[in-house]
Amino acid sequence: MAIADRLRALFGRQSQPKTVISVHRERQVAVCSILFFLLLGLPLWWSTTRVYRAELPTSDIVRFTPEQTLPVPVVFYIDAKTPLSQADATFIETSVKAQVDSQRPQFTASEWHIRYQTAVRVGVAPDTPGHYTLRLRMGSDIPSVDVTPARSAIVSVPHAAQAKDVLVKTISAIVADEERSVRDLAPQASKAIGNTHAVLKYAPEYAVTLTLLNENPVDGAAVDWDIKQAVRMYLQPLVDELRPFTRLSVSSQVLHHAGPPPVTAHKADNGTYLTSDMLPHFVNSPSWNFASVDPTSPMLNFVLFVPALASQPMHILDSGIERSSAFL
Repeated sequence: MAIADRLRALFGRQSQPKTVISVHRERQVAVCSILFFLLLGLPLWWSTTRVYRAELPTSDIVRFTPEQTLPVPVVFYIDAKTPLSQADATFIETSVKAQVDSQRPQFTASEWHIRYQTAVRVGVAPDTPGHYTLRLRMGSDIPSVDVTPARSAIVSVPHAAQAKDVLVKTISAIVADEERSVRDLAPQASKAIGNTHAVLKYAPEYAVTLTLLNENPVDGAAVDWDIKQAVRMYLQPLVDELRPFTRLSVSSQVLHHAGPPPVTAHKADNGTYLTSDMLPHFVNSPSWNFASVDPTSPMLNFVLFVPALASQPMHILDSGIERSSAFL
């Protein structure tokens, strides 16, 4: 009976008419509940469900300088009738480094950090890329520099006392100019058209194939090349320099009776020519065998195409004015 009395009392209380005070109290409870949810529940929900985004250290990123730069070693040999001492060579090397560093424009965040590392030796340079000979001569009226073949130049000075200063200025100017030229290639490569530069996606290894294509080896048009010596003298130094960043495996081949390209060159009085819109269709990949010995690595094909005698010489006509014989 106790339970029935309680239920009867509960339903009897609910059936009682509401007063103004009870309605006002219910409104206060509803408002307090909503405020409690907004002030406490909503921030709690936001903090527990939002995606965490860490702040980037922008100032540290701007000041960041990669530890690994791309050093380009350049060695200058000083050949003088009165030999310089090793202390003089060290002084010239240190002075050149300080002068080049002080004049080098600051690297941007997305730029390759290319630095020429200059070394100065006494004697005559070997016949290898990156080694140059400066022949020092005395008795001229004014200091002068005459560039000669075979990676050498003649530096003339009035007196021996001026030799070191003139050599420092000469070497610094050569190194700064070369470094500036290499750095200027980067922005040009991103907007290059067709036959100047190309940007390649990075890979830890590339398969480089050098191909000599002979279209029609008849009527005495047989050709050959000394590719081993060319690779050793001109390409191997670059391969060695890029080894800390990527590996280049180099192979070569000679293909005779390669057949004509898919497009027909235009006839001219002194040979044939290709226009810029024909270049994307020039390479006949289905007929020309460009198979690599390393099928897993990205391929870089460099092709030397020898046209038939009837089409020689063949040129590329750029913008209707400039002629060239190579494109990328």
